[in-house]
Amino acid sequence: MKIKTLIPLVSLALGVFWLFYGLSRHGFWHPVRGPVAGFVPTLIAGTLVVMSILGLLQSLKEKDEPDRKENWVIVLACGIIFSLVYLFGVIISLMAFVFVWLKLYEKVNWKDTIIVLMVSFGIIYGVFVLWLKVPFPNGLILDTILR
Repeated sequence: MKIKTLIPLVSLALGVFWLFYGLSRHGFWHPVRGPVAGFVPTLIAGTLVVMSILGLLQSLKEKDEPDRKENWVIVLACGIIFSLVYLFGVIISLMAFVFVWLKLYEKVNWKDTIIVLMVSFGIIYGVFVLWLKVPFPNGLILDTILR
């Protein structure tokens, strides 16, 4: 099976799972209060389902080509990020990913890398943690340190 077919299939399965999980566990809309906890995750999962179907259809139309190693970079990166989120939490993992991506993959100079990291962290922390009060998970190691 081609990677261009496998990725949409896996993301379709994940999207369907999270769509049903979000709707059944957290709900979508309350008639009086409006959106509830599952509103945004359900919208994102629904978008993932639609985009996965489109990606799958596109991959089936394309001619067979041998898979290139470069196609696996994003799959590997996502797997590493999920592992890091479990261990260190969302914000630290995202900042590590941005740093590694900019320095090793894009080969951006140190000054620009630090600027992008600082601005990204400022926006994420300021908007989501301070303003919207989003409770990002800390991860196993960070939870142990913060106790």
